[in-house]
Amino acid sequence: MSEYAMLARVVDQGLTALVQGTGSAIDTREIVTELAAVGTHVIDLEHMLDRTLFTACAAYCYARSAASGAGKSDEVLTQEIHAAYDRQRRLAQEHRS
Repeated sequence: MSEYAMLARVVDQGLTALVQGTGSAIDTREIVTELAAVGTHVIDLEHMLDRTLFTACAAYCYARSAASGAGKSDEVLTQEIHAAYDRQRRLAQEHRS
């Protein structure tokens, strides 16, 4: 089953449970605990994706420099890496709005 099909199934079952009831008492503390755990995992995932973006920007800048034969210093490349990273973050923020 694909991720999208699984998501659709979970949403359908959730809506059905809301409309028809689950047949058992829902422990709100358990729901809050699980949501907090999901929130923590999302934050961890955001940090990992942010680091992956930075690493990709670094790889791109070093590869571009090597391909052009420019022989840029690490200081110059570091500035380019940070500029590329900031540019990608800004683009992502613009698309989110």
